[in-house]
Amino acid sequence: MTEERKMPPWVAVAIGAVALLACGGMITAGVAMLRQPEKTTPAAALERRVAEIHGMPMTAGDCGAVFKGQDPVIVVVLGQSNAGNHADRADPAQSPLPMIPVLHEGGCGLSGAPLPGGTGDGGSLWPAVHQALGGRWQGRPIVWSVIAVEGTSLSDWNRPDSALRRYWQTQVDRIKGTHWPVAAVLWQQGEADARDRTAMAEYRDDLAALRTDMGMRGLRAPWYLARSTYCPPHDGGQVREAVRELLAIPDSGFLPGPDTDSLSLPLRNGCHFSAAGVTRAAALWAEALLPEASKAPVSTGAGGAAAGAGAASGVKAP
Repeated sequence: MTEERKMPPWVAVAIGAVALLACGGMITAGVAMLRQPEKTTPAAALERRVAEIHGMPMTAGDCGAVFKGQDPVIVVVLGQSNAGNHADRADPAQSPLPMIPVLHEGGCGLSGAPLPGGTGDGGSLWPAVHQALGGRWQGRPIVWSVIAVEGTSLSDWNRPDSALRRYWQTQVDRIKGTHWPVAAVLWQQGEADARDRTAMAEYRDDLAALRTDMGMRGLRAPWYLARSTYCPPHDGGQVREAVRELLAIPDSGFLPGPDTDSLSLPLRNGCHFSAAGVTRAAALWAEALLPEASKAPVSTGAGGAAAGAGAASGVKAP
């Protein structure tokens, strides 16, 4: 009878260990596959950026301290990163600019950069523009309303299913709810469409359509258009030509803003403004706005100031 050969104990242990390691590796690989993030769609990426818009700081001061019982006018800022808070911060050695009145989510508070309503954690043009205008538009205090999301193309503003479109619709409704007049809309956008090679006619017609849509929602004011396409290596010629055509149409409601494309290195940090670039860009905006902003004060109808002041002054958004 043949003697049965027994496996040494250490061999059995080794085989078991190898099997356990192999099984563990398969489980780990399976878990890793399950944990892999899904590919982000453009719509989801835009929704994430809209969610990153700054709200009103909890410590924001009272707008009433600036308005002093006067009915303000609203200047609305629309655009992408250079309209938001993506510039370099000011030199800490320089005196900081005063806080400015900002209308956001239906409430008014005093804020510096980063301003409520925009993405980014850096500097912003608008406190410097506010200072250059003396904080006044035709004798009345200015309150700013910013809607600015980095990297947004004109199609992001117009698409019916866009998170940005839903956002601006809500904000425009809240602007209208204050019963304060809108003096001007400042458009600082174009870099994304230069990147996407948007055709001139498409950009021209889509921007006109956006103005019409916002006007139907109650945002009726002249639009000042910046030439804002600088973002090497992209060519913004088509967007610039679209702006030129809109400005050439009589009574179109579009007015010339600054040519911020004229500001290149060293006034830029990539596509965005350096601290010195903020100063220069703000000066260009003030130069474009001052002829209208410095006109003689417009008288307010009976009860106008009281009606407006009760709507939002002194109310800070959460």
